[in-house]
Amino acid sequence: MRPHLALIEDEPDFALMCRSYLERAGFTVTWAMDARAGKSVLHESRVDLAILDLGLPDGSGLELLRALRSTSRLPVIVVSGRGAEADRVAGLEIGADDYLVKLSPSASWWPVSTRCCAALDRRTCRR
Repeated sequence: MRPHLALIEDEPDFALMCRSYLERAGFTVTWAMDARAGKSVLHESRVDLAILDLGLPDGSGLELLRALRSTSRLPVIVVSGRGAEADRVAGLEIGADDYLVKLSPSASWWPVSTRCCAALDRRTCRR
């Protein structure tokens, strides 16, 4: 069975590129365009890992992460345009398993798929 990822990202071009790459890498991807839809996917679907943008149109990705961490140990990788050290520290302190800064649209997504596999492996090891 293919690992199921929730992609919570509001930029359609970026989300479609990410989804396409991750599906070719062997993942099943459910895309949510905002925090509300992301919450729904996370609560109604069996998701193995979430990829979360911080700048969502209807709420903070950090607040969504905080709420998720209060009830779940689901692996979360933040992929955000916010690259300042303070943003990365905040994301990791709240509970992200990894934090990647969005690169140019033509950048390779190999590191993301590798980090998804690593986060899933860590979760399996914790059981």
